[in-house]
Amino acid sequence: MQIIALIPAAGKGERFGMPKVDAMFNGISFSEKIIAALQEAGITQYVVIRDVDTPDMLASLKVGMDSFHSQNVHPDGWLIWPVDHPMVKPETISILIKEFSAKTNSIIVPSYNNRNGHPIIIPGFMTIPDKPEPAGLKGIILKSHNPIEHIEVDDDGILKNINTPEDVHYV
Repeated sequence: MQIIALIPAAGKGERFGMPKVDAMFNGISFSEKIIAALQEAGITQYVVIRDVDTPDMLASLKVGMDSFHSQNVHPDGWLIWPVDHPMVKPETISILIKEFSAKTNSIIVPSYNNRNGHPIIIPGFMTIPDKPEPAGLKGIILKSHNPIEHIEVDDDGILKNINTPEDVHYV
């Protein structure tokens, strides 16, 4: 089972005051924290999508997917982990991978207290269209008609979207 992680991190971080990819939490950058969790969960292939001029997260994801497709790499699944959600536990990633391994045509979405969060796993055959999708990734997922599996996890980090420096103090 090959799952590749895409970490969209091309945003300028205007509300945060700097790009979130370089923001720090307890002496480690958000992207380093995510990569460490991925590696602990057994995912060794990933790309931090940064320093590219894209209009939105979808375009950043397309850049990431295309970087692997250009090398003729077509994974079973894409784990999409926005850089502004760095507080997810490695155990949660392991749970999501296990669920996806059993349901490879499904979209795996973590939930905490019945609230959906990030990261998610989508099947590897799914792509980002060249034409922007007004409803974003959610619109692409809904149009795919793939089953959506909501997996309840004991990890409120899936909900912690860090948008401002003050948000870091509440995690």
